[in-house]
Amino acid sequence: MGYPLPEEARLKGPFQPMRFEATVEECIVTHGEIPKDLAGGFYRVGPTWKRPTSQGTNGLLGMDGMVQGLVLRDGRADFRNRWVRTPKYLLEEQHERGMFEWTDGDWHDWRTYGYGDVKRDRWTTGVPQGTNNINVFPFAGEMVASSEQGGAPIALDPITLETKGIVNWSPKLSPGIHEPAAYGDATFTAHPKWDHETGVLYGWAYRDTAPYVTVHVVHPDGGVESRELWDAPYNSVAHDIWLTQDWMVMPFQPFLIDKQRITKQETSVFGWDPDLPIVLALIPRHDMTAPVRYITTDLEPQYIMHTLSANVTGNLLTLDGPIFNRPPFPLEQDFAAGDDVALFFSIARSHLGRWTVDLTTGKATAEQLSDRPSELPKVDERFYGRGYTFGYQVGGEIKRGGMRMNSLVVTDMTTLADQEFVIRTDQPAAVLEATFAPRHKDSPEGDGYIIVPVSWWAEKRGEYQIFDTHDITKGPICRIELPFMMGWTPHGHWMDFR
Repeated sequence: MGYPLPEEARLKGPFQPMRFEATVEECIVTHGEIPKDLAGGFYRVGPTWKRPTSQGTNGLLGMDGMVQGLVLRDGRADFRNRWVRTPKYLLEEQHERGMFEWTDGDWHDWRTYGYGDVKRDRWTTGVPQGTNNINVFPFAGEMVASSEQGGAPIALDPITLETKGIVNWSPKLSPGIHEPAAYGDATFTAHPKWDHETGVLYGWAYRDTAPYVTVHVVHPDGGVESRELWDAPYNSVAHDIWLTQDWMVMPFQPFLIDKQRITKQETSVFGWDPDLPIVLALIPRHDMTAPVRYITTDLEPQYIMHTLSANVTGNLLTLDGPIFNRPPFPLEQDFAAGDDVALFFSIARSHLGRWTVDLTTGKATAEQLSDRPSELPKVDERFYGRGYTFGYQVGGEIKRGGMRMNSLVVTDMTTLADQEFVIRTDQPAAVLEATFAPRHKDSPEGDGYIIVPVSWWAEKRGEYQIFDTHDITKGPICRIELPFMMGWTPHGHWMDFR
């Protein structure tokens, strides 16, 4: 069946869907050389429009996931992208039409996220609604795609990107805001952290009813330890955390999730209530029965969507990340029924910032570390939970009520000295989230390469730029070209093969 692409902002410009699977072996290098000491893969996943639902519109989180993989070895690059073949995807592929409808899918405006419940019928009963389209991360020799709400993690082959299926530890996980559709239909965060030495994965599920959060510690053999936070303060969108040697630090921020909003208030599943305090939960990493310490702060209303990393020095805990003035999502305070969706950087802005917590008194302060807009932070992930020095971000410029993202930034978080390289100026392009890849598997923190995907969407081409961390201001040491526009992907990670 043929059909037109809907006329929606979420499908235009850099968000144009890459609807085909591709294999590009021995990618063309247009500048420099691929470092021969790079051996691994850079994987990313994103929501990709395949066909319309029967409701005629597709919420961003209800679109199917498509994973991209750039495998580097012996100075060559091979690219693949493949659909994540979830149970939902396979059902719709069998019937060659959209089979799912969402309770937030009838508005055809900014309120349509695809986070509502699925309207179950004889076709979709028993089929998980997950699309696994937000992040993909390495675990136990596989790449794992996650969507945060609506479906269990999906394992992928790191070379072929073949979908291997729902992970075998999914029955030990917890549901999110939706009732499970089948055995093992659980939820797992899009932003887990892990211990490089042990391979242990730290994740969670969140929901709009108590217990608002369930913490999951997943071992490489598939064993899972879980803890329900019955004393969590409220139904926050628990999107990301910090990991220290002793704690998972989870921020409860007044960006709320509540399915009842869809039916009772005729608005989106998300809300922003700046009258609620920001509460930090210090969840012990190594003893799942130990008390959780909740620190209720008097920080001004603000929002950290993605964390950088944390350090503990004496009795001071520092939590770093881009701090937004508000969540970068359309909310009823800003939009009326019928308004088209406005996405992310156009409606809010963030700057690199730091929350400092006195662990003795519980006093917390916020500090802006830079005037430059900042988002999509990354670190040397071998040092998760061990303290850190170097942070990597996409930097930008203030643009009306939001920001325009155009550069790679490296910050020494001890001195706050910056390096920046501007990747685009006036050209229509999307500078996507980077990843750090170590020069050698035992390299010191921050010694290696930063790989930045760039979608030159107006020119219908894609590119990976590789920078040496010794000095990114010299520009990319290598450019790898793709002969088509790269689909928009929010997140991904590096898997080292050495």
